[in-house]
Amino acid sequence: MKILFDETQKERGKIFENFQKLANILEGEGHEISKHDSYPIKYSNISKFDIFVFLCPDGSKIMGHEVKALLRFVDEGGALAVFTNAGGDKGLNTNLNTLLKHFKVEIVANQIFDYQSFDLELESNVIVSKFYKHPITEGLNEITMVSSCSLHLKEGVEELARTKKTSDPPSSAIMCISSYGLGTVFVCGSYLMLSDSKSGIELRDNSNFAKNLFKYVSVPPTFTKQDEELAEEAEEDIEETVQEIEIKEKAREKPFESVSKLDMVKEALSKGETDTVKAEVIKAMKSLKEEIRGTKTVEREPEIKAPHKNVYESIAIIQELEKDIDELKIEDPGYRDILLTDMARREGIDYAQLLPYLERIREKDERDKSKKEKRKKAAKSVIKGDITSIPEPRTPEMDKFEKDIMIFDQELQVDAEVQKVQPEEQMQKIDDLTQAVRELKNSLDVLSANLIHLISEIVLEMKDQKGKKR
Repeated sequence: MKILFDETQKERGKIFENFQKLANILEGEGHEISKHDSYPIKYSNISKFDIFVFLCPDGSKIMGHEVKALLRFVDEGGALAVFTNAGGDKGLNTNLNTLLKHFKVEIVANQIFDYQSFDLELESNVIVSKFYKHPITEGLNEITMVSSCSLHLKEGVEELARTKKTSDPPSSAIMCISSYGLGTVFVCGSYLMLSDSKSGIELRDNSNFAKNLFKYVSVPPTFTKQDEELAEEAEEDIEETVQEIEIKEKAREKPFESVSKLDMVKEALSKGETDTVKAEVIKAMKSLKEEIRGTKTVEREPEIKAPHKNVYESIAIIQELEKDIDELKIEDPGYRDILLTDMARREGIDYAQLLPYLERIREKDERDKSKKEKRKKAAKSVIKGDITSIPEPRTPEMDKFEKDIMIFDQELQVDAEVQKVQPEEQMQKIDDLTQAVRELKNSLDVLSANLIHLISEIVLEMKDQKGKKR
């Protein structure tokens, strides 16, 4: 069978690089391996292959037209295998759930740990031994899920394996298989379990799991005599159903008359009234397929939710943990979430349950922070524009003589304002008098300085005289 491994979505796993051991195993099983690196994903490019594989897209979003191409590929009989990693869409910044929702599967944004059953001294290397009966799980005793997230499965999806009750989250679905049209879809929470690394495909029964998986999704079911009898019975039931439906459709238009099955089908085809028939046929074919493979969906055990504390107390603890993580200066949001999930789990808190509350709190904090910054800017602008708040420079205090001169000048100014028009002689006298007063002040300042110097000399002389007498 032809298997195509995608590399257009920034996949962490590359089949001819860090997944070479998987490529060797599949080629040894007779499969033809190719890589797909032609962006975008088009139906015309992938329709020639039997299986299309994603090995953990990272930081890339699948476009709407690519989703349609993949849905058509599976609907017409192709097989799709999706391997992801801890953190899910949120941690990896992807949108795989946009595609997987059509197959009733959702990858959860978490990471699974098991503190009692793990490999290579790493609690994230979870050992799984609980399998549901299926050709993919046939002959498996234990596998190791490396850095896996859990899956949320809706009705009609077949679960293949589940973690133990000792894991965190406890008893989680980790891989499943679903039908869509004529095709098959497989989803797994760990891509590293098939990698070339030490904690990869060579651990436990991981390589046997890979062989079973690609063998199942690539080979159509074989029929025994008993299967053929079941198929014949199913075919008869389908024919009866077709006959009943077409007779009812015909009865709406004209009275019942005897017609052959072939005529009814021809008439239905000519009128395009085959949707109901097709739905019944596909339903019967799926039922027959399950009976032949002996893989009817096994009822899953209800998931056991971990105990949680008071919501407000838990939120307070999460906020403290976020401060601790901020000190580490981790920029990658996906890694921050994984680290926060693990730290919260150690405190007995389910981070995923509190995430909606935390996001609201963060939005409110951002709004409050924005309001505070606006208020600060407004306050700064008010301070800058307030001239009265700037203190005036201090001037030295005037002595008595200067005050007298100032009063004299003010009186002269008042007289000048009162007597706007005075004789030139009087104005000249005033100017002369003012100049004389200013010169007198300067002389007095010089005299004062000389007096101070003389007094200092006298004081020093007196000290010398006292010293000589002693």
